[in-house]
Amino acid sequence: MATDFSLLGEVFVISSLFLLAIGYYLSERDHIFFGKRFPTKIGNQFSILGWLSLGFFWWIQVEYYILIKDPVNALICAAAVPFFGYLAYHEYLSIIWKSAYEPLRWLAAMTVVAGGIYFFVERVPLLAGWLIHLVAEQSIWILDIFGVDNTLGLIDYGEGSKIYRSGSEHEEVRVSIEGGSWKNPLAPSVNIVLACTALQSMIIFVGGVICTKAPLNRRFNAFLVTVPPIYILNLVRNAVVIWLTYEHVWGVDTFFWAHAVYAKIGSLLALVVLAIAVFHFLPEMQDSILGVIDLPLREMPEGAPKIPFAKDMPNMVIYVIVSGLILFPFGVSSNSISEQGIVVDWPLEEMYAISLVLIILSIFLLCFYRDPYREIQEGIVSSADGLVQKVETKRGMVHISVFMGLQNVHVNRSPIDGKIISQRHKPGGNLPAFSKDSNRNERLITKLDTDLGIFKITQIAGFLVRRIVSYIEPNEFIKKGGRIGLIHFGSRVDLDFESSGIRIKIKEGDRILAGQTIAEFTPMSSLSVAEKLMEGPKRLLSKIQASAIDKGD
Repeated sequence: MATDFSLLGEVFVISSLFLLAIGYYLSERDHIFFGKRFPTKIGNQFSILGWLSLGFFWWIQVEYYILIKDPVNALICAAAVPFFGYLAYHEYLSIIWKSAYEPLRWLAAMTVVAGGIYFFVERVPLLAGWLIHLVAEQSIWILDIFGVDNTLGLIDYGEGSKIYRSGSEHEEVRVSIEGGSWKNPLAPSVNIVLACTALQSMIIFVGGVICTKAPLNRRFNAFLVTVPPIYILNLVRNAVVIWLTYEHVWGVDTFFWAHAVYAKIGSLLALVVLAIAVFHFLPEMQDSILGVIDLPLREMPEGAPKIPFAKDMPNMVIYVIVSGLILFPFGVSSNSISEQGIVVDWPLEEMYAISLVLIILSIFLLCFYRDPYREIQEGIVSSADGLVQKVETKRGMVHISVFMGLQNVHVNRSPIDGKIISQRHKPGGNLPAFSKDSNRNERLITKLDTDLGIFKITQIAGFLVRRIVSYIEPNEFIKKGGRIGLIHFGSRVDLDFESSGIRIKIKEGDRILAGQTIAEFTPMSSLSVAEKLMEGPKRLLSKIQASAIDKGD
């Protein structure tokens, strides 16, 4: 049955294979075409589009599985965008880290080979019909050996073209198996379809073997110990399922138990054994598979730029994103299904509403926990993005307060180079961070020993989540602009330091970014003799006051 998204689905699946193939080729090394250099990151960019296109293709298949009431496969297809999006994310990491990840390149190549073969056979009914008929003929030949006679029906191509048919039309080519006189009259008919040819299992090994970098003779041996055994074992599987079903061994549920339970368990065990065999000849393929499994453990190269999201971002954010993306295709299918006049007992409209809420929440959370690149300017810089609430010079000290609204980046930075001499957490209330009484809120006070004296950074929690995460520890040295921590939701950062020799560059009401200059220091060496005589006592007084900077905290 064709859906509203049939053409779009074809575009996604075909383009995904081409994009992944181009991405694999271009990401191997830099290439020069027509005198222009194409760096490897171009290949990663193609692969990002390829993975996402493949995810969107499987998203579109959710409607079909809803219609045939197959919740398991519907859920698997709905999870495609989060899964392939995760692979695309690692392609992005390869770009910013300037580091190729070979297991991911192997997976892309294998997907192109295996997916290309399968989708080509599936979409050309004449080719699919030939393979199905061949497998059906050889399956009943096994039964004939044991004196169990069967006959084959004609190839049923269904409706539509025999040359090319959109996969989203879901018109399966089939060959019926006609049992002989021994068939129980209560037994249902058995048909051989493309899924009964073991094509999917074989092409997975074919793709994996072809795309593994190893000597040709070892790859050929790996092919011989996997693909022919899979084909032969599948013929035996088909023969056993036909015999059990037509003998009506377990009554009306015989086909279910024979085909969906025991045959699948047997197939799984066989694939495990064959995988062990192929790993004997191709340990490189095992390394590639383990490398894909270990993607979550992938380590950032030393000195590589970090991703633009806050360290220690709660896992809840990922759960919200994934949940929203999984529910979304179910909801989107509701309109198409209702327009076809089909009634399903799934709460699709409710799932749609929930998915939209989760997706909107995801966008908000990603914006909140973003941690973009910041240019670190000269002088003393701001520790936070936000609104300058207070700029005050009093008793030889500068006090600056920056309020961070929900729209601001909440990762805080060091205003100056220095050694962390202490950190003190103080529990408190949960008043809004912009309130004048928020000084009684929960806070984390960090002191830096710098060339300009003691700097006190006070991170004040707001009224929502009230959680402060520190990235640093006492006795560490931190460079100016280095990340010191994260405050969850509406909050404030106060900065206190000596005022002597300081020229303030901001005023109350300004909106600033972390890393932006807020003050400049004039060293004594740049002053005239007269200025030194005037400034010296002031700076001495500031240092005395700084020694008591934490009194009253």
